[in-house]
Amino acid sequence: MQFANTKKENINISKPPLKIITLSGTESVTRNMTLYECGEDIIAVDCGVGFPDSEMYGVDVVIPDMTYLYENAHRVRGLFITHGHEDHIGSIPYLLRELNIPIYANKLVQGFIKEKLSDKFFKDIFEKTKFVLISPESEEVTVGCFKISAFRVNHSVPSSMGFAIRTPQGTVIHMADYKIDWTPVLDKPIDLATIAKLGDSGVLCLLSDCLGATTEGFSKTERSMDNTFSDLFEQGEGRQVLITTISSNISRMYQIIDSALKHQRKVVLAGRSIHQSVSVAKQLGYLPFDEDVYVNESGSSDFAQKDLVYIIAGCYGQQGSALDRLSRSENENISLEDNAMVVFSADPNPPGVAEAVERMMDNLTLAGAEVIYSKIQENLHVSGHGTRGDLITVAAIAKPKYFIPIGGTVTKMRAYRNLVGTLGVQKGQVFELLEGESVVFENGRAKKGGKLELKPVFVDGSGVGDIGPVVMKDREQLSSDGVFVVVIPTNKEGNKVVGSVDVITRGFVYVKESKALMGKSRDVVNKVLDKYKDNIDDWGNVKRKIERETARFLFKETGRKPLIIVHSITI
Repeated sequence: MQFANTKKENINISKPPLKIITLSGTESVTRNMTLYECGEDIIAVDCGVGFPDSEMYGVDVVIPDMTYLYENAHRVRGLFITHGHEDHIGSIPYLLRELNIPIYANKLVQGFIKEKLSDKFFKDIFEKTKFVLISPESEEVTVGCFKISAFRVNHSVPSSMGFAIRTPQGTVIHMADYKIDWTPVLDKPIDLATIAKLGDSGVLCLLSDCLGATTEGFSKTERSMDNTFSDLFEQGEGRQVLITTISSNISRMYQIIDSALKHQRKVVLAGRSIHQSVSVAKQLGYLPFDEDVYVNESGSSDFAQKDLVYIIAGCYGQQGSALDRLSRSENENISLEDNAMVVFSADPNPPGVAEAVERMMDNLTLAGAEVIYSKIQENLHVSGHGTRGDLITVAAIAKPKYFIPIGGTVTKMRAYRNLVGTLGVQKGQVFELLEGESVVFENGRAKKGGKLELKPVFVDGSGVGDIGPVVMKDREQLSSDGVFVVVIPTNKEGNKVVGSVDVITRGFVYVKESKALMGKSRDVVNKVLDKYKDNIDDWGNVKRKIERETARFLFKETGRKPLIIVHSITI
């Protein structure tokens, strides 16, 4: 059957068109961010980070290219957040560096964001940021020409929400990460009744999570993890036990703590991100345990390790995390005991982290630990993303005229299109948008809009966006073939060579065993300099010539391409 409720959309042809732009989060699972543009008003939904892959040398995180928002700053009315995972909130501090806009979120998400903004790099932003409460219990908010209300959904972090966004062109439902869970740990079940009411009133478009579109059946409830942790503690009786999970997964931590108490273990929180999330959750009543349940990380070595459980940060192999340092015997507070049990309860891993996680597991194994993860034991993690049964249920009761799958990959989007096709939805009603692409809605019809030209934005330390393809290519060269530095002494005027050329290398060849190569490379440089007869006023041209000739020589001799740096020093 084909959904036929457009007569209820109350379309007014005199109203401005609506444009939805998938800024990021459709070609990969991370960096989720969607823009809604109508007339002179723009709102954004979610603002997450992505994780670097093995070829992004030195990069900490990847954030969406938000240039379009910066260029239209005077039209941006606010940012709405669906839930508290990093791939939905992690880029907010970087956005707020450029735009002073209100953040609409529930109390838990506000707490997570405020913790982020308390970092020394963002403290000045925190003081001027306005937070507005929006939750399933709050009133509808009006922002420009948009009217937005929230409703409950279930996910692997408590208090996750979907949004009903009422626009001049009709109602849009935005459901980022969700599943149907009738027995959640800390939440009420998903509010299917509200979704059904919206469907009966007329829904123009549904933006839906599609990550589980290739998995049959209905998703498992978070409650199914209760027995898992009990079994793990029995398996780890008399041993040191460490469990790593996503720092924002408060429901999972509740289950771990509850099970630990039943097995007479106290809890050690290890890692800054874990501490921050638990602090927020405790303040809001999500973790209603007595304070004597917890043991300070710095004093944990004073206890018999069989009487503790560590909830430790680093499930994605993050360099410098508490678990990463422990795996390399560099954690100043925790020592790994022989035959310790380390449990990874955070699958599936997001794109880009598989190698880091594997490396960490190897280090832990070599250190004498038993590493337990999903490939060798089932039920270590329950996905927060709905599978085919969940997705088709929501689609059927929302009855939208159009669909935009989000939060997955190209393959997952196509699987979602095929899935809703079983409800009679035609291919032209489903828009599979790549990052930067858009859909324009006007007079009850939808068509593909223009595409923004986007580029990856890398964050390295405190630097944002200053690492482009050229720098990344240089880092790749450095990692594979090292660096070769040519040092040329010149007079104060910089137009004559006044000493001997020197060459220095790191990560290219072992100098003591390559004296002949180093000598020949100096000859190559001197030969170029001789052509300019001690007059090097055109230093840029001379430098480029030296770089080319040196690179050509070294590749001919070694088959390798080190990064060539030519530097002049004044003598």
